[in-house]
Amino acid sequence: MFYRNSVQNSFSFQTAYTFNEVKETWAKILPEKHHLRDSDLEALENANPEDLDFRYVNIYQNNELIGLMYLQCLNFNSKHYHHNIFDRPVLKHLKQCIVSQSVKLLICGNLFRVNFQGFYFIDKSNREQIFDCLQLYRLETKKENGLCGILLKDCSREFTVKQFTCYQFKSFKQDLTMELDLRDEWKSFDDYLNALSRKYRQRAAKIQKSIQSLAMRDLSVDDLIAEKNQITELYQNIVQKQSIALGILNAEYFIEMKKKLGDNFRVYGYFLGDKMLAFSSNIYYPEKQKMEIHYIGLDYNYNNQYNLYFNLLFDGIKCAIINGFKTIEMGRTAREAKANAGAHAVENFNYIWVKPGIVRMAFNFIGSWFDSNIGEDWKKRNPFKSNSAQDQSE
Repeated sequence: MFYRNSVQNSFSFQTAYTFNEVKETWAKILPEKHHLRDSDLEALENANPEDLDFRYVNIYQNNELIGLMYLQCLNFNSKHYHHNIFDRPVLKHLKQCIVSQSVKLLICGNLFRVNFQGFYFIDKSNREQIFDCLQLYRLETKKENGLCGILLKDCSREFTVKQFTCYQFKSFKQDLTMELDLRDEWKSFDDYLNALSRKYRQRAAKIQKSIQSLAMRDLSVDDLIAEKNQITELYQNIVQKQSIALGILNAEYFIEMKKKLGDNFRVYGYFLGDKMLAFSSNIYYPEKQKMEIHYIGLDYNYNNQYNLYFNLLFDGIKCAIINGFKTIEMGRTAREAKANAGAHAVENFNYIWVKPGIVRMAFNFIGSWFDSNIGEDWKKRNPFKSNSAQDQSE
């Protein structure tokens, strides 16, 4: 651990680099069942993803512990984007600057989870001080870190404009996740299918039929270890399709999560004979009656033949219904596909500070590019029938 002191506001920071160092202290001040005292923090730490390290920070004011921050430090580089958005003459210099240097980003929260606020204050009225703490922490560690940006991710509720702009943060509204609300009357997957309009129901039946020749297996820790290389390959296929990937996992992550969470973390493999063509991971939150379709991997050479991606979604819905969950968190990507399954968008409250100069230029450009390329068609999707009469006429 190390300590940093700030004259302003009498803040001081105690930073640890392993969860084990703060586990006991955090357990004393965090509410029971709070996500920042969960063992899956250790799972991610033990997996040791490339280009990422972790900071567990105690916040003191006048030598009294008032709160904590869970921080991730990402070394963003050319491995994290796979798109030609910078491959144009006017942006050539911008690309060279990003590729040639390590752009370090500080994340308060978890890059690999949804609804995972990365800070906690004992006195809730101190909540807005997180912006001050993050900026002070950046300045106090400037020499060794050289941070170019700060992302305050997945805040539990929105801050006022005055609260974040006075610390030079901006609201980051491009980040939406997709959720599916499961109706009380859906006691089986067939009930879900019957709620779909005829067009979508027929499409779902065709998709499910296409995968019947594959075997789905619930993978144990030993299975995950045995399939480690294939999991890496299938997951990397997904990463390579993303324009930008803030953080990249490895096969060890799925093994560690299974060890730590047990039956609340399930990984399903889809096999053609002995070859795994795809996998999907689910996280169960029984106390919230919620399930998250977590990370997936697939072989795109077989995607069209077996409709792998859509079957992963349908099997996730089936799993959630069987287990009596009320909501499925489906993640950020492929909005149109998830809207076709009945999911709707949920806004996340994120705030970002970017260092003035070339990095801010790059961030502003990427933000504008995403806004113009995401499209709006997914918002028009509604697979559910409005009434039986309309369904009969389709």
